[in-house]
Amino acid sequence: MSKRTDVMVDIETLGQGVDSTIFQIAAVAFDITSGEEYKTFNEVADISNRSLQVDGNTLKWWLKTDASLLNNLLNEQKGDKSPKEILGLFSEWLDGLAYNMKNVYLWGNGILFDNKMIQYQMEKNGYKYPIFYRNDRDVRTILELASIKEGVSEWDLRKKHENPSLAVHDAINDVRFQISLVAHCYTILTSNDELINL
Repeated sequence: MSKRTDVMVDIETLGQGVDSTIFQIAAVAFDITSGEEYKTFNEVADISNRSLQVDGNTLKWWLKTDASLLNNLLNEQKGDKSPKEILGLFSEWLDGLAYNMKNVYLWGNGILFDNKMIQYQMEKNGYKYPIFYRNDRDVRTILELASIKEGVSEWDLRKKHENPSLAVHDAINDVRFQISLVAHCYTILTSNDELINL
């Protein structure tokens, strides 16, 4: 059996609709049993002179939550690729992770947002969404299950993995937080309680 490859993804967008402009895609391939990271993708698009799909409420949210980060991402960290081109690069990056894509699992913090938006826009723009149809994974689900097993709140589990030095809503930082969280939850769910209590 080929080695399992888990990938955490996070996107930053200008809206909540499935066709909203994605201006950052970050992803890291990681070992779910340890949280060790081993391959990174992080692209910020240049949105200058582009036709954009923007939601006013999302734009207001960005300005209220962290206007300086939005400015940094859109003006200082931007690359030279369009939002469409970074989707193509991400499709290629995912496709190159494993010989058999049935062993690649894509984690999003809500598969109906990150994963679904990426899939929709890749396919709309003629790119392949290489994730096997059964291999989308949800951070929120594993967090809920682990919190139930531990008998603690989801908030308490999340707080253990927050790093105040990292800017929230920069997709690469969110990915690293979510990897730490998922690996911890996976350990909780796969541990043998009888052995631990001996």
